[in-house]
Amino acid sequence: MPAAHPAWTVLDTAFANGSNFLARCAAWRADPSRSRMLHYVGLLQTQHQTEWVPELEGLFEDIDSGFHRFTFDEGRISLTLCIGSIKSMLSEQRMQADWVALYAQASNWDIWTLKALSRCCKRGAIVEVVSGTPPDRGLCQQTGFEPHQNTDGRNDTASPLLCFNPPWNILKRGAPLPDIDVGVSVSSCVVIGAGLSGASVAHALAVRGWQVTVVDSHFAPANGASGLPVGLVVPQITADDSARSRLSRHGSRLMLRTAADLLKSGQEWEHTGVLERRAEGDLWHKHAGWIQPKSLVHAWLAHAGIRFLGQAHVQTLRQDSGQWTLINDRGDTLAQAQHVVFANAMGCKTLLQSLSPEFGLDHDLVEKVALFQALHGTLSSGDDVLAAHTEFPANGSGSYVSGIPTNDGLKWFAGATFETDASRLLNVNSQHRANLERLQTLLPEVGAALKPAFDEGKLTAWTGTRCVGHDRLPLVGALERNHQPTLWISAAMGARGLSFSALCAQWLVANMCSEPWPIDAQLAQSINVQRPRRQRL
Repeated sequence: MPAAHPAWTVLDTAFANGSNFLARCAAWRADPSRSRMLHYVGLLQTQHQTEWVPELEGLFEDIDSGFHRFTFDEGRISLTLCIGSIKSMLSEQRMQADWVALYAQASNWDIWTLKALSRCCKRGAIVEVVSGTPPDRGLCQQTGFEPHQNTDGRNDTASPLLCFNPPWNILKRGAPLPDIDVGVSVSSCVVIGAGLSGASVAHALAVRGWQVTVVDSHFAPANGASGLPVGLVVPQITADDSARSRLSRHGSRLMLRTAADLLKSGQEWEHTGVLERRAEGDLWHKHAGWIQPKSLVHAWLAHAGIRFLGQAHVQTLRQDSGQWTLINDRGDTLAQAQHVVFANAMGCKTLLQSLSPEFGLDHDLVEKVALFQALHGTLSSGDDVLAAHTEFPANGSGSYVSGIPTNDGLKWFAGATFETDASRLLNVNSQHRANLERLQTLLPEVGAALKPAFDEGKLTAWTGTRCVGHDRLPLVGALERNHQPTLWISAAMGARGLSFSALCAQWLVANMCSEPWPIDAQLAQSINVQRPRRQRL
């Protein structure tokens, strides 16, 4: 894994019990000239794997088919586990592998599977046939694979080696790529917005060596909706397993792992599980818990490669010689970089509409941003008491969590309201009453115990505004329709920023850096900002 590569990408066609992954990680860590990033994509044909190496025990508990992203070593190692048939998983992945470990009999590698494999390889990728019979030579040639030899004409391993080196121009994502391997460029970026969306993108880029400036109109990070005192990380289950459901399920697990790496358990987050109260019967979410979003935002932005600039009101952008300049309302330059990511929620609206005529942004894209809706809400809280304490959080009709550490002692939190009219937040008593009504439905005993506190006004209110997209799904990806975009977006997380933001950041950065996707192509299309606009669900 040459140091000249900012990233080294491995595709393992038979992940098995994970031992090969751990061996590759150990070799990467021990290599003084290692690449900055190690990306490992493992294919597993069934989710019913019963034996894992001890180091991975519990990590893959209860995983289902599809893609799953895990990060290690402060984000410098990414593991994407793809569960399903080899051909379908390769077809749904977007990646450019440097090295492929091939396991299987030749009969498993027909021309269609080999074509799917070829689309996941960069020119010069080495394919090592670790076990089984190599694929048919004729089929290999048809799909761009040829025998690989060293300069002295000999193989350097006992396993047969192939090289992906087709005699034709390689097409990836509908656009021709150069025949030479130029690697992944490390660049500079300004992220507009210092909430969950912006901080997660900034951290992911900084880990990869980018120089990142985060600008925000507030004095400090997480002063908008991400300043929520506490929020739940919990998947959303639907009968049709919708895109929102899958995104929240995979995003919640990634977020819990992120919190475990960056936050203090029991103080800033806790993997408690969450009880969902439903009319048709309660549902227990094992892979769920609570997080203090502000702590997470600050932890993400603490990376040495990130600079934060507060009270920065971006009025316009100017591009010159491949460099973007962000200018405030006084005409002063705030920051400059080669890339810009819009993660400023409702603030995207005016800024992108002003950019549209000059930079030719798609009318459909601008319309989707114009349809952003602000949903305002109030969260009620009070001093934790024995009668109000629950062993784990609950959600359904509103949500409730207790025993949360604050500067004023342990607190409980109930809510939150959803208002399209911000003026309704001015009547705080009405907001508290609405939260009490939800709590009495959600947890009747707790609602009864806390009713005196609501009646006597012994409460604290926190208010915030969420940004919701036209179809209740995030808008993520490149804003420009060209082969080298420099304007990006990660916004409209709604009330599920804790479940969506980390996974959306991973997908956005995978596009920016030509890395393996953390989600399958079908799910990616549901959050891609370039997706066709349709009626809100």
